[in-house]
Amino acid sequence: MNVREEVVDVLRGIGFDAEELEDGRHLSRDLDIDSTELVEIVVTLEQHFGIDIDAEAEGGFTTFGDLVDCVARLLPAAAGRG
Repeated sequence: MNVREEVVDVLRGIGFDAEELEDGRHLSRDLDIDSTELVEIVVTLEQHFGIDIDAEAEGGFTTFGDLVDCVARLLPAAAGRG
């Protein structure tokens, strides 16, 4: 399973439909995710992947693809700490 598929799987576990999770989908406008929900999603991804996501340092997240890219970037760093 690649990183994108795994992120989709994690978000499916918290109630999203896989069909709506496309890279270009805007988090608030298209997926109706508010700031509180985004924090919950980030915490869930951190726990699942064993990474630390600093949304402010990442410049925030606008699209689903932004989340996937962030996780993909942070995974090698997390593996190096293991």
